[in-house]
Amino acid sequence: MRVPTLQTARSQLEILSQRQAQQARLQEQVSSGLRILTPSDDPVAAAQAEAARSRLARVAQDQRDVQLATGVLSAADGALGQGLDLLQSAREALVAAGNGGYSASDRQALALRLRAVRDELVGLANTPDGAGGFVFAGQGASEAPFGAGGTSYSGDPGTQRIGALGRFAATVDGRAAFMQLPQGNGVFVTASATGNTGSGWIDAGSVSAPAQLTGHAYEIVVGGSAAAPTYSVTDTGTGATMAGGPFAAGSAIDVQGQRVTISGTPAQGDRFTLAPADQRRSVFDTLGDAIGLLEDEGLAPGAYAEGLERAQTGLDRGLDALSLARTRTGEELRRVQDGDAAAQQQEIDATARRSDLQDVDLARAISQLQSGQTGIDAALKTYAALARKSLFDLLS
Repeated sequence: MRVPTLQTARSQLEILSQRQAQQARLQEQVSSGLRILTPSDDPVAAAQAEAARSRLARVAQDQRDVQLATGVLSAADGALGQGLDLLQSAREALVAAGNGGYSASDRQALALRLRAVRDELVGLANTPDGAGGFVFAGQGASEAPFGAGGTSYSGDPGTQRIGALGRFAATVDGRAAFMQLPQGNGVFVTASATGNTGSGWIDAGSVSAPAQLTGHAYEIVVGGSAAAPTYSVTDTGTGATMAGGPFAAGSAIDVQGQRVTISGTPAQGDRFTLAPADQRRSVFDTLGDAIGLLEDEGLAPGAYAEGLERAQTGLDRGLDALSLARTRTGEELRRVQDGDAAAQQQEIDATARRSDLQDVDLARAISQLQSGQTGIDAALKTYAALARKSLFDLLS
């Protein structure tokens, strides 16, 4: 039988203390779920885990940016969709206005309809973003960007972008969508001279040969006699005569890749112009022109028909602009959704990496805890049994 000494007792107590410290650490790991409780436990893993946490913080910011951009772009897409429906209904009203059987009161009713469309469209253009701003404010505006009736735009052109490297659009350029519509058919603009005395009128025209376009302005002059009318085309910049021949109402006239038709009965000396579509107007002004046309009861049939054609063409440009803005918005929304999917995957990857670095294997830790406790219990019992032995026990 071994007789315990003071040194032996101290040695046993030190071993028990170390095991109890190990048990306490295991218990803390199990309760916290972390393998690394302090950086000194594993400096390399702790540094890598911190990098993973930083990445998760950036991903969280990206997800907040995605949420904001998604809300704004979804609101813009909805407003543009409603705007397209409104403009389409306005164009249908203008087509109906061409009915020769409509009375002045019928046209007035259509004008009221167009006023309602314009007011509703202004409301859509001033759609708030839910955060104190406006969806179509471009790069920012302190108040509703579109004034009463859409007569002015106070936003800055362009878009606000958020996220890393400005990946996501947080606004839509309202100026481009509503205020910068090309005139005429988008390439050139036609018009009847104010001094014309006949009933002839010119349509909006179309591009027949893009390669022949010059960007010059032209004038068509009706000449000849009432029995044998003719026409001539002059380049107003150079003064050169470009074309000419017999005139027939409703027949196409080709001018350097541009095709127009003059209808009605123009008088000798009546003039019609073609000019590049350099100027831009708003869709609200276009609707205002249409409203004024429908409310003007003193227009001659030719002037009314030409104004109606111009108004319909203007609304076509408005439909094109809103459709393009909606396409761009949809593309931006797709980019945001792709960013959201990427952020979610990055969050999963960073979370898994951090877990691998610092999380404890619970099954293993619990097993070690139980095994260690069993060892401590056995050591305590052994130590207690030995501690009770003395020299007197042996002598007896």
